[in-house]
Amino acid sequence: MIGLAILFATDWIWPGILVLVGVTSLVGAYLGQSEREDNDIPLRVDDPTGVKEQPAVRYAAQCASCGAATPEEERDGAAGGPKAVCGFCGSPLAQEQ
Repeated sequence: MIGLAILFATDWIWPGILVLVGVTSLVGAYLGQSEREDNDIPLRVDDPTGVKEQPAVRYAAQCASCGAATPEEERDGAAGGPKAVCGFCGSPLAQEQ
């Protein structure tokens, strides 16, 4: 508020407001920093769902229905993830053994 009063008194509103915002941000960041105390508990995040990572699967290089080639970037997936489908006919792709 004091900064705004100074800006209005000196008639330096437009560029002064930018300087005031910058100085206020720097002072707030400096004062907001604190030393870590011994009783601070670090954040620990557990997997609440209990789902383990699914093994990777590899899909066929060609669609079994129409014979279209499967792009290399679409051939890898996860076992529990969404099933890959052919980009041309829409049928599900077979998994390689």
